[in-house]
Amino acid sequence: MNVMKTALYRPLLAAAIGALGALALPAMAADVAEGTVISAANLDQVKNQTFEGHTIGSMLTEKMEWRIRSNGWKLTLAHSKHPPLDPRWVKATKANEGKTKINDAKCTVDGWVAGAPFPTIDEKDPDVAKKIIWNQSLGQLVGDVSEVPFYTQVLIDGKSGIHAELVAEFSRYNMKGRFTSDKSVEGDGTEATRQLLFFKAPSDMKGLGTYTVTYDSDKVPDVWAYIPSARRVRRLSGGAWMDPIGSSDQLQDDLEGFNARPCWYPQYKYLGKRWVLASANSKTGLWNPKGATMAEKYPGLDAANPPYWNVANNFEPREVYIIEAITPPQHPYSKKVLYIDVKYPRIHYAEMYDRKGEFWKFMESMSYNNTKDGDIRSAEVNIIDYQRNHATLSLIDTSSWRTNFAAKPEEFSLTRLQNASH
Repeated sequence: MNVMKTALYRPLLAAAIGALGALALPAMAADVAEGTVISAANLDQVKNQTFEGHTIGSMLTEKMEWRIRSNGWKLTLAHSKHPPLDPRWVKATKANEGKTKINDAKCTVDGWVAGAPFPTIDEKDPDVAKKIIWNQSLGQLVGDVSEVPFYTQVLIDGKSGIHAELVAEFSRYNMKGRFTSDKSVEGDGTEATRQLLFFKAPSDMKGLGTYTVTYDSDKVPDVWAYIPSARRVRRLSGGAWMDPIGSSDQLQDDLEGFNARPCWYPQYKYLGKRWVLASANSKTGLWNPKGATMAEKYPGLDAANPPYWNVANNFEPREVYIIEAITPPQHPYSKKVLYIDVKYPRIHYAEMYDRKGEFWKFMESMSYNNTKDGDIRSAEVNIIDYQRNHATLSLIDTSSWRTNFAAKPEEFSLTRLQNASH
């Protein structure tokens, strides 16, 4: 090699090596430390840094990043922990392999007995979105029977703060898909669930609530409402599953993110998989009913600063399926975008859009695994209505939650709803 070529080659080689080194630096850098709080103040600095091998920016959806930058949301990083799943659920789910099939005409899954009906999800399957939704509908780890004797709905105005604190009770009895006894089905097999939801406080709302029976078919649910002031039961229309819960921002259809029979939605679109930061192993004790001050009652709630609804919690990397659920024409929403955990049926986030297709609400679910009873519980579910700058925070008294206890279906009835006001 002549002198001129050598003189030209060395600086070019040095520049190339330097450029390659610069490109490699982010991949070689250490992860962001566990416990780091992601906020508007540091998002730009940490966005391209990694945590458990994923960049922070890649684990924030568009709406998550917007909320951090615009609404004071803060996420504390925690290492991911895959919760141990109920062995009975795992066994029932594995038993469905190759035996189940969606029956669109009847709005059922043929061959399903219990657990998630579709253990293996193939992204190339033309029915992939519907199978993920059916897993979510039939395969949630909520137990055969569950009772939440106390949870609060905190209603928050984004400008003025908390303006109402309601206390309610929620319970559900699964009539099908049971695995805690020898019988997987209760009754004649037509019912899917029986559900009770009623308020305990304040006094002017005590006893107000609904009793809902859902069916293992395309039949819309039967819903009855009890009005304590009139001492009367009123049967609601078949569209009650789309109605708001009390004066909250949450629809009946928003319970656990998606509370509909899959066939009630005309279309689902599979948008792929990605990683997000989610509160899958939440702190507990986010509501202390005996607390004397706001800080004592709602540990972690930033009730002193606008928009007043942000709650401090731990967030970990979770891989999710993204499903766009197109609603029926009479639904208040035009669509929901659901972020469903890949490892088990659990919705971490949902985005709701109005009939014009504009962003309306954001839902976040903070959950944790209750190994003792085999269920995955909600510690808190937040629905934020960004169009009216208002939010409903549903915080659970996790210490009183009961799952898979001895119960009979007749204990979940209209009579119990009527007696709730006494």
